Amino acid sequence: TPPAGSFDATAAQRGRAVFEGGGRCASCHQGEHRTEETLHAASEIGQDGAYAARTATRRYRTTPLRGLFQHAPYFHDGSARTLQAVVDHYVRQMGLNLTDGQKADLVEYLKSL
Repeated sequence: TPPAGSFDATAAQRGRAVFEGGGRCASCHQGEHRTEETLHAASEIGQDGAYAARTATRRYRTTPLRGLFQHAPYFHDGSARTLQAVVDHYVRQMGLNLTDGQKADLVEYLKSL
């Protein structure tokens, strides 16, 4: 459970709507705790394929999001220092049209998982 006061609950509620809607996050991060696994080619998610190439599937596993607040830095190579950096990456990669407010709410939702 995230520490008390570590996220804004009202913003997190709005962020959940972004996660499930315009952010398109729920298409990969599925299940009650956003932990069901899906696999992606490196090009789909904008990551270097070197790490995936060393795996049996040659793909990246969708990261389970439960307890995400305690697992920085993010991505397999640690290239995203913050959840904001993760959100910004996927906004660019997926061509999402999210406002700064929606991105901030999405970060609060991720911190609440």
